[in-house]
Amino acid sequence: MKLIQAIVHQDDAKSVVDALIDRGFHATYSLCTGGFLGLSSVTVVSGVQEDQVEEALDVIKAHVEARRGVPRQSDEKEPVAVGGAVFVTDIVRFERL
Repeated sequence: MKLIQAIVHQDDAKSVVDALIDRGFHATYSLCTGGFLGLSSVTVVSGVQEDQVEEALDVIKAHVEARRGVPRQSDEKEPVAVGGAVFVTDIVRFERL
């Protein structure tokens, strides 16, 4: 089993979670604030079987819109493209409560 953690813009979060659930994946999310641009973000979390990782990633990517923002930690004030990030990690143990 794998754990997918997708950090997406808050405006994309509902459509990402809804799309994952519509495709039969379990998903939840929590609010967070990014350090790079200081934008409000959401971390979407979903546990999937190893053979479903690519399908889940495709669903996520299809519902994330690229945006432009100015990095907080840079002297440059040029907007950069931002869309999010995805981490896929092994799950050692999973229990449904």
